Amino acid sequence: MSNIDENRIKILIIDRHEAVRRALRIRLSSPAQLEVVGVAADPGDAMNQLGSSRPDVIIFGLQNGSDQDLFLTADAVRDMIKETPIVIVLAPYVDAVEREILLQAGAKRYLLKHINSMNLIHEIELAASQNPLV
Repeated sequence: MSNIDENRIKILIIDRHEAVRRALRIRLSSPAQLEVVGVAADPGDAMNQLGSSRPDVIIFGLQNGSDQDLFLTADAVRDMIKETPIVIVLAPYVDAVEREILLQAGAKRYLLKHINSMNLIHEIELAASQNPLV
């Protein structure tokens, strides 16, 4: 059963930087078909919001770091997809190993943070349309 109200795709944004969260919220609040239902600074905060915000899509902004950070991020993706099956990762730059690990962990898309708004919106809609639960 879909949790989209009035054909809107509900989005939860995760990013460590407040300015990035704010910019993503503005970019994704404009289209009528999208609704930002929450923002979080980290995956732990996001997990606390999942029950009340019930997003269809999680936008997860990465900070490329150590290998340990990557494995913690993969664990976070695995945990999040149990509640919200569509996780789209936004990375600051392409890292083929990171990409493969996060896609194997369950992320639906691995995109670069500098993606333009129209392409990001398209990727969100495409991922949501390919999920039978949304």
